[in-house]
Amino acid sequence: MKNLYSVFLFCSFLTLSTVSHGQDKKDIIKNYLLVNFASLNLSASDANQFTITSYGTLKNKEYLVAYLQQEVGGIKIANTSATVLLKNNVVTSFTHMFVKNISGSISSGTASLTATEAAKQAINQLGLNGSAGVEVVNYATKKDVLPSELGSTTFEAPLTYFKNISNSYVLAYEIIVKAPDSHWWSTKINATDGALLSQSDLMISCNFDVPVVTDAIPIDARSHKNHTHSYGTDKLSFNFKNDSKKVTLVKSNSALSASDGSKYNAFRMGVETPNHGSRSIIQNPANIATQPAASAVPSPQGWHDFAGAKETKTKGNNTQSYEDSGNKNAPANDNSFAAENGATGALSFDYPLDLTQAPINYQKAAVVNLFVWNNYVHDFSYAYGFDENNGNFQEDSYARFNAIDGVVNNWDGDEVQAEAQDGSGLNNANFGTLIDGFEPTMQMFLWGASPFGEFLDVIAPSATDIRKSYASARFPFVAIPREANPSLDSKLVLAEDDGTPWLGTNTTPPGTPAQSPDPRDGCTAYTAAGAAAVKGKIAVVIRGICPFVDKITIAQDNGAIGVIVINNAPGAGPVNGGGVPYKPITIPTIGLSFEDGKILLDKMATEAVFGRLIDRGPAENLINRDGDLDQGIIAHEYGHGISTRLVGGRNRIDCLLGQAHEEQMGEGWSDFFGLVMTHRTGDTQGQKRGIGTYVQFQNTEGPGIRPSPYSTDMGINDYTYADIASPKLSVPHGIGFVWATMIWDMYWAFIGTYGFDPDIYYGTGGNNMAIQLVMDGLKLITCDNVGFVEGRDAIIKADAALYAGKNECLIRAVFARRGVGALALQGTSARRDDQVENFQVNPLLGPCNSLSIFDNTKTLFSIYPNPMTSEVFINTNKNAGNAVISIFDINGRQLIESKMDLATESRVDTGNLVQGVYIITIKLEDGTSYSQKLIKK
Repeated sequence: MKNLYSVFLFCSFLTLSTVSHGQDKKDIIKNYLLVNFASLNLSASDANQFTITSYGTLKNKEYLVAYLQQEVGGIKIANTSATVLLKNNVVTSFTHMFVKNISGSISSGTASLTATEAAKQAINQLGLNGSAGVEVVNYATKKDVLPSELGSTTFEAPLTYFKNISNSYVLAYEIIVKAPDSHWWSTKINATDGALLSQSDLMISCNFDVPVVTDAIPIDARSHKNHTHSYGTDKLSFNFKNDSKKVTLVKSNSALSASDGSKYNAFRMGVETPNHGSRSIIQNPANIATQPAASAVPSPQGWHDFAGAKETKTKGNNTQSYEDSGNKNAPANDNSFAAENGATGALSFDYPLDLTQAPINYQKAAVVNLFVWNNYVHDFSYAYGFDENNGNFQEDSYARFNAIDGVVNNWDGDEVQAEAQDGSGLNNANFGTLIDGFEPTMQMFLWGASPFGEFLDVIAPSATDIRKSYASARFPFVAIPREANPSLDSKLVLAEDDGTPWLGTNTTPPGTPAQSPDPRDGCTAYTAAGAAAVKGKIAVVIRGICPFVDKITIAQDNGAIGVIVINNAPGAGPVNGGGVPYKPITIPTIGLSFEDGKILLDKMATEAVFGRLIDRGPAENLINRDGDLDQGIIAHEYGHGISTRLVGGRNRIDCLLGQAHEEQMGEGWSDFFGLVMTHRTGDTQGQKRGIGTYVQFQNTEGPGIRPSPYSTDMGINDYTYADIASPKLSVPHGIGFVWATMIWDMYWAFIGTYGFDPDIYYGTGGNNMAIQLVMDGLKLITCDNVGFVEGRDAIIKADAALYAGKNECLIRAVFARRGVGALALQGTSARRDDQVENFQVNPLLGPCNSLSIFDNTKTLFSIYPNPMTSEVFINTNKNAGNAVISIFDINGRQLIESKMDLATESRVDTGNLVQGVYIITIKLEDGTSYSQKLIKK
């Protein structure tokens, strides 16, 4: 179980933690620990062994958040943290991951190496000696230095006590090395012998959602379940009513004191991609007319103020946006920016965009859009509390930060470096940030040709049942020829490897033998007969235990001229993916579905089958798509900066590293920000919302780069807490996807209760409330215990601080519906497979009854028993009228349909259903529908 101890008190009186107003915050917290150390499983000496790394504020300014880390002798202890919430100098919440009797766990505190020597060791042990473009972060100057400069400049790096594999705390330097391949390595270097103790990548990439270890199990949104659920007695069929009411807005029109006259031809807020709408002229977007009088203006000098001067390029206080197709990680020159267009006026940025052309032809338009959306997210997140006091991204903080305990820090100099059409990668995007005051970098890449089409023609034998073109997916390594190429017309040959254990870099720990039981997966060396058979032919391999690049490279090394990868699960569609080749791949590869693959395999078992790899798809499918035009991806990437700075406070960067915290939800928060910033009036809670649909050549309802679209409809997205343990979901993208599913449900539950306000910045609707709870919830999570239960509890704490706790039952019901119920257990944040799922809303001795969270205007259905056997009953707390009851299997096939009057209680016969997971849907006469998962025992 996790080592988390928490005291969470929102009471009218707190005698033990009340102190005189004159004490500083550290004394308040120290006194609190001296009184409560036993209940927190600490010793009295631990009350003096901590430092406050930073402070943060909530939307309700009566509250202050202090972020703590244990220390001994002035040196911090890695992976120890506490989050403390104070109101009027009273501790109201204390959650921690401190180590009891920490001073007794430390042996010595003398460094044999200097920081410079440690930096050289880090570069060497990462294998980057002599590599061009390597830089090391210098804490003395907040700048990056070259390895050659380490001996000639003052270099500083923080010291920490780090728990090694022998469970001993050793003194180590934290050295951050920026590699030329867009990795920012945070390393711990033993300060005595220079050994590399740990390394984690701070550059968060948002690539394809592939399994965490291997490609053994396909990602399939409709057939991913392999577990059953134990439901609590108050399991809800939750009502996400799409309330049409609108909030009446009464705003103080205290906008910017002066307009800068800026105009941009870009995609407006709410327009997710070119498939969702067109660009338009946006005028003075920093001038937010609904700015409340009491609130700080997000961009008080507009978007082009930089160091006190007015820039005429895509450069300003919040971001510098420029093209980096040459992978210089900096503007090559002034022409890398987009400059104002003199023909249309000062600060007017209007460049043509022709999507039938290659992205290089509309580079300036892409840079402008990237600039606009970085500023959009800055201003949006500022309105919800990601401001100077909480570590936001600005070159100049305009002296808008609070002095805590008499300490004033200048946190300037960290506007976002946003790189359009970055040349260091493909089919990806990333964001890297360090602590407050260090510049973050966003890299937006181009995305390759559409992965889907008909790339395989079977040309022999003559049997008409298999001679056709097959739906398939191309892999991104080598282009499929556009015209018939006789050299790629060949016999299809099934791979035959020797079945020895596969030793892969992706096993845990690296190099651990992993059995390769199916010789057809092509994961290990081919047999002599297998190698001879595949030479000069198209190799057919089954999706299996090893990465795609391994099986493709092995087939290539054995002389294959192409590869066909067949999916290994029904209903999953053509397999596709990528990976990082460890040597050049020179042969084309496509993927087929399980069903089409079986047709070919059955025929190949009796006679020779010949095929042709060819791309006859539309020419426009070969034009790269630009991530700079996908607003969901831009907001997602910026969201990584928000969550990294807010969780654990602005001076911690290690709270959301997937390598150390498998259950962390960083990808989920980023998806949520992308979803809410592209939400448009008229959207409904049940509709499909994907991430990255444009760059994946999908329609607007596609899943994008996630296992399924986001939707509150369980018939579309039925993922629950238990699913994060499945290898079908990756770390961190798959884990975050499930978390985003839950807070997206919460977003719509609040809209159903309080209505939708189209003012995304300062509205007062349910959407605004949910966004605020997510933002303040980020600030209340304990750094070293990030996980779903902790995340839910942080949102409940935020509701107590912001709304006096009136929405606790609503929040609990939403999370319980997806398995994070009152009795759910998180386990340790380091693992994603030790949780206990629970669907009970009401906590023990708690306030939430499953029927009491709705008023009389809402319809609540109770569906029971669940799990069911031969029948299921539907009960409603009011006459819902006529309805159509349908039951679907997890592949979307309708098995039962019944029309009935839902006056009180109705019965559905399920005796003919086999054991498994189903979705029951109730559709009312007004078109409203409700869905819930059912288990048949």
